[in-house]
Amino acid sequence: MRRPSIRTAQLISPFGPGALCEVDGQSFFIRGTGSWRKQGNLEDIQLPALTDRMRPGMELKRPIHGVSVSRFPRWHFCTSCREMVYWSHERDKTDKPGDPLPMPTCSKTACREQRLVPMRFVALCDGGHMEEIDWYFWAHRRQQKAQHGQCARNVAKLSFVVTGESGGDFSSMEIRCNCGSRATLEGISDGPLPQKCEGRQPGEQPQGCVNPTDPQRRPYPLVMEPRGSSALHYASVISALDIAADSSETGSVATLKADSVFASLVDVAVSLPAGLESTLTDPVAKIAERLAIDTGLAIKVFTAEVMRKRAPVESGGDLPTEVSQGEILDEEFPILASSTPIDGRWLKTRPGPPGARYGLDRLFEKVVQVERLREVRAFRSFKRRKPGDEAASITPSLNRPSPIWLPATQVLGEGIFVEFSKPALQKWLSTNQVEITAFTEQQLRAAEQAGLPMRMGFEANPVFVMVHTFAHLLVNQLSFDCGYSSTSLRERIYCGPLNNLYAGVLVYTADSDSEGSMGGLVELGSPGRFAEVTYRAVSRSEWCSGDPVCRELEAQGLDGLNRAACHACSLVAETSCTCSNVLLDRVLVSGRGKENGRGVREPLGFFQSILAA
Repeated sequence: MRRPSIRTAQLISPFGPGALCEVDGQSFFIRGTGSWRKQGNLEDIQLPALTDRMRPGMELKRPIHGVSVSRFPRWHFCTSCREMVYWSHERDKTDKPGDPLPMPTCSKTACREQRLVPMRFVALCDGGHMEEIDWYFWAHRRQQKAQHGQCARNVAKLSFVVTGESGGDFSSMEIRCNCGSRATLEGISDGPLPQKCEGRQPGEQPQGCVNPTDPQRRPYPLVMEPRGSSALHYASVISALDIAADSSETGSVATLKADSVFASLVDVAVSLPAGLESTLTDPVAKIAERLAIDTGLAIKVFTAEVMRKRAPVESGGDLPTEVSQGEILDEEFPILASSTPIDGRWLKTRPGPPGARYGLDRLFEKVVQVERLREVRAFRSFKRRKPGDEAASITPSLNRPSPIWLPATQVLGEGIFVEFSKPALQKWLSTNQVEITAFTEQQLRAAEQAGLPMRMGFEANPVFVMVHTFAHLLVNQLSFDCGYSSTSLRERIYCGPLNNLYAGVLVYTADSDSEGSMGGLVELGSPGRFAEVTYRAVSRSEWCSGDPVCRELEAQGLDGLNRAACHACSLVAETSCTCSNVLLDRVLVSGRGKENGRGVREPLGFFQSILAA
């Protein structure tokens, strides 16, 4: 069997350190960065927007040739004779690195070297650990020695049998031993497993496990999860566009930041309580007039500079150890929304009006053709079972001492940026306030309780839900029109709080391969073509093949965080969405403002005016 092969970008998500990766029907665990080969294998990636916010000395590195993996789970079974085999580490040893790995096969003559299949279930705890389920103990846990005699682990032969009864659920799956002991898997998912967590990660020595909330300092309980479950690995990924001074600040932005009066106003705003910086926008407008710079751009840069400088002040003067995705987005928005073209090494933009066709100029402020961009993504930690604050975060080194660096990758590509009209957003919110609140309150509250806004860096408000849904519709439509596959496109959502409202969407190429920049995506951002793309994207949201069920459900999707959004209408590939395909509702995009089949009045969609046109 060949060595497992995945793309470098997949080592950030979804196959970062601590994740399971399936290749050729075999399952492998991506080991911590402390086990990765370093000599000639790691390439430095520089991006001040990320590294300046990290601990001093923290670096970003991209693996070039490969990373260390461990086969997991090691318990396999034969689909022919159903016998279970523990495929030990010694069986995977090869004469030299790079040689093909041995393929796990059944040793019985009658099975004719039938390929073994990894067991379907693994054990997890909220402390971030993962280990094998003790199948020997499970088969013998309720058996009497007087009935079946003594059975030692080193001589026991286990089998995984599926009887086909009970509709194929856990009660029809059975672990059998050659001593006669047997036990079905009924109840395996109902509660803690009857084994103690030792703080293991596959291929690593146990570290010990302690639940800090337990007065007796006992370990977290282990629970069963299917091998393919998304709960095995919730990655925390941070990303930033390269908008450094040598690329995008060569024009108006650089002139503004170099002005001494502007810098003094920023310092004054930083010393004020959060939210009061808006009282200084009039002086900023006068500075913009003096420097012949667009007033809107000046105010956006001013707000971003205040947020950037305020974070270290609020943390006691030290650089924050946890990079905030929200802060990075706040800094990027005014650069992308600038009315002045940018022609830098890593960022090149051509802003233009949205055009009057379909009344697009009443909904959008501008459309920016991004001819060149560079994005860097870094993997900073992961959690198991629960993505919220209560679950333990595990570092890329699997909480072991290692060099202070994070796995990272970079993408070069192109895109389209759309800035929404602030007056249009405010009008939409005010005229539909009751209906919009009713349609979004439950999902937004659930997202806050799960800690998603803080972890993913977005504002949980109705505007975000609408803009996020529109971004998915746009990704799907652009994939039809520009020649890129939908998995090659990625969204980037910009949305401010309701008291400082702004919104924008960047759809860009997300692959680092040959599809990085073909030009087709940028051309669709021209005024004439983008109007047609937007109309088709929005009109498709009026009807779904799952309607009326999809449209009228009050909650669906992951943890019920969506309303009118399913795979047939609004969901995209996981690699294309920055928010795990949650907080989506196409009714906010194209709702009719009438009662639906369940007697619930829909809000009028933000884009309903272009559908009427």
